[in-house]
Amino acid sequence: MKIAIIGRGNVATHLIKALLPHYQVVPVNPRTLEDFPADADLALISVSDSAIISVAERLNGFKGIVAHTSGSTPMTVLAESVDDYGVFYPLQTFSKDVALDYAELPFFIEGSSERVSEVLRSVASSVSEKVYDADSDKRRTLHIASVFACNYVNHMLAIADELLKQKSLDISVLRPLIGETIRKVDKVSPRQAQTGPAVRRDQVIIDSHIAMLADNPRLAEIYRLLAQSIQD
Repeated sequence: MKIAIIGRGNVATHLIKALLPHYQVVPVNPRTLEDFPADADLALISVSDSAIISVAERLNGFKGIVAHTSGSTPMTVLAESVDDYGVFYPLQTFSKDVALDYAELPFFIEGSSERVSEVLRSVASSVSEKVYDADSDKRRTLHIASVFACNYVNHMLAIADELLKQKSLDISVLRPLIGETIRKVDKVSPRQAQTGPAVRRDQVIIDSHIAMLADNPRLAEIYRLLAQSIQD
């Protein structure tokens, strides 16, 4: 099978690495579509959500399957450009230079027909042991949950890093705490694992922390909102 991967970003880079041992993979410049192989069996559009439609429009007449890799964009945005289309969504945080265990990478698949879905499942299964069917509605939920669980959690770690640096402390001192917080999810639900002053309703500590952040009102408000959300 020949697979064209249209994109140059983090996701495209990792898809090329993951699929190259199993298929004939052709990287394609999304701006020019230079080197796009017309005889490809599958084209994966791995670009920003706002660019998916414009790339797909330029594939009009392509006879293979076209799938995008977005969590939030409906499959149907491809319908006007090609006959066979779908979604090939890898759920992970990607950085070009950070290695991943692709066998543990979850893929969520949707196809315009059962034949398309089967092809996408087969490709994903050649890489990963975790392949699931998910329609557009489920993927949107997966994506927003992932933003909370990954992007916003990482932002909280960035805030913690800045606070520690102000006192010449290194975030490495928090690694055992961070690691245990993540490990707990394998044993109990996040709600059951919640600890800290907010869940204890220790208002004295909460107020003292907010007071410490008085020189950064936005950060103090983030702290207050999170504490209130936990209590609610």
